[in-house]
Amino acid sequence: MLVSDGLYKWISTQNHNLPLIALLTFGMPKMLVRGIYEGNSGKSLWGDKKACVTLSFDCDFPEDAEDMPSVIRMLERYKVKASFAAVGHWVEKYPNEYAMVKEYGHELMNHTYSHPDNEILNPGRKFRYISAAEKLEEIERCHEVCRRMFGVEMTGLRIPHFKHLFSDDIYPLLKQTGYVYSSSTWLTNTTSRGLPFMGPENIVEFPLATCPLHPFTVFDTWHSLNATRLSHRIMHRGPEAYLELFEELIAIGKRTGSYINIYMDPLDVKKIPGFERMLELLSDPELIVTTYEDYLAGGLPIVGARGA
Repeated sequence: MLVSDGLYKWISTQNHNLPLIALLTFGMPKMLVRGIYEGNSGKSLWGDKKACVTLSFDCDFPEDAEDMPSVIRMLERYKVKASFAAVGHWVEKYPNEYAMVKEYGHELMNHTYSHPDNEILNPGRKFRYISAAEKLEEIERCHEVCRRMFGVEMTGLRIPHFKHLFSDDIYPLLKQTGYVYSSSTWLTNTTSRGLPFMGPENIVEFPLATCPLHPFTVFDTWHSLNATRLSHRIMHRGPEAYLELFEELIAIGKRTGSYINIYMDPLDVKKIPGFERMLELLSDPELIVTTYEDYLAGGLPIVGARGA
């Protein structure tokens, strides 16, 4: 069932409406997610391919860095390129692990220097509520670390703990730093039906997929495998269920011709016995699998871009 443009626009304004979120989550979550992506059907966005996917990893903790080599080796085995959101502090502490990202042809993206509200580095210091000058310092300091250590000029940002901490004030800062994209929002907080869109200050925003069981929650390994919230624990049955939901999102993408943007935490990969099955799915010749930088370099569709 197609979710109409008008209904979708209204849904995108309801991310703080807890009663409605509960009603939709327990009443028709999969129908809602499918219905939003259904709006892309028939647009023929990807040439002879059926869908486009980006896989990214948020590297927030030491355990993420420690597990990155094994993740990168598995990606290499299946020839899947991914984007890694790097926290500058951990890049300095684990240079060899992060060097592998560049060595194997993956993308490094900015995830700030100290990941405000990180439980280890600075608990309670939420990114949304620090000053613009502090935000800019976090972005620039991470950028400088990756440039100095690896010669990498990053072009995009994912803000820490984005979800309800996301706000548009990040875009002028990205323009100031010369960045061209962000991936800091999600399917039901936009009206692009999951497609990358031209945001404020001509910054391209790549919305992340939401969970088919929780349409107002980003589909990631943390909420699927580690969250303590009762609603998540009731509806997620463990690693096998995560794999099923991943397969479902890829199937929805292929059926509707959509862009599916999924992120994981490297430390969670070892909890998923079907991770290599996920990489097999991404090796499907009917898919375009691309990093954010390569998406832009390839001239793939951007909603609202000039000339589109």
